[in-house]
Amino acid sequence: MAASVPKLLVVGGNGFLGSAICKAAVTKGWEVSSMSLSGKPYTTPAGHTPSWVGKVKWENGDAFNSESYSNLMKDKTSIIHTLGILLEDSGYKKSIKDGNYFGLINSLLKSTNLPIPGSGSSSKQGNPLKTEEEKKFGYEGMNRDSALKVLDTFLSSTSNSSITINPPPLTPKQFIYISAADAFRPLIPSRYIETKREAELEIARRCESYNEKHITENQGQIKPIFIRPGLMYHPHIRPLTTLPAFFIDLSSKLSLKTGISNPFASKSSLYGALESLKTFPLHVDHVANSILKSIEDSRNNTTKQEEDYGWGGARIIEVDQMREWAGLGKKKL
Repeated sequence: MAASVPKLLVVGGNGFLGSAICKAAVTKGWEVSSMSLSGKPYTTPAGHTPSWVGKVKWENGDAFNSESYSNLMKDKTSIIHTLGILLEDSGYKKSIKDGNYFGLINSLLKSTNLPIPGSGSSSKQGNPLKTEEEKKFGYEGMNRDSALKVLDTFLSSTSNSSITINPPPLTPKQFIYISAADAFRPLIPSRYIETKREAELEIARRCESYNEKHITENQGQIKPIFIRPGLMYHPHIRPLTTLPAFFIDLSSKLSLKTGISNPFASKSSLYGALESLKTFPLHVDHVANSILKSIEDSRNNTTKQEEDYGWGGARIIEVDQMREWAGLGKKKL
């Protein structure tokens, strides 16, 4: 039975969501490796090391440099890409960790997507004059290009692998991309969700092309899975997220009861503002468990709901599906 155990590589495994995924997976007895620039094991905000950390292999690697981690992928059955940024101002993550509301507000103001008074234009997001280094650590690089680089490395590693490796050749492998619900505009620049959707489309295209090419080689398929949470919270690890989650949960329940649809054009700021009040927040552990559930479904071929699938055969896991799996409500049909 050892051959049937999923073998995960969590890119960004020592981060907020990545660590929750690692913890949930080792609890199931799965083999788990984490890859990050530092390679450091996860520690709590207070500096403690949880007991589950010792069951994870902590590796260092640069997502943009495939040579630094291609050897980590050779026997993996699932790659989970958790890298990404909500704001291009690098100080926002520290503010969230420290519970610094004023620092977070400052980051939001620096990254605002609202029109600048008197100019008729928006902020610098999407600036065509960005340097390559700025793009690398901005929305384009972190939310899109890093995922595509990791995917290409995974596809190359899988293509070059012997068909005798575990799991059996016909068992699908998965590439899980942590995307997002469109529930952050206009507070968050539109390039945030745009680069997420660009990544989804390109991941689906590349997986479809790979699967068509290797379908006769008995190597199994690479199944893309896109996870689209809204606000993720944890009362102890990220206490700053608790209050916003509470109010958004209230507004989402009110919206669910009234059944009022969003009347605005999908690209408009008003649409994004209303969606932010209708999209339920999720505990980070519920998101992590949903990711593992989607992997199990793919491996066991138990997925039946065609509406879950997007272009190129990618499975899309929305907030209502994750809430249903967590026992918080029924999925909307």
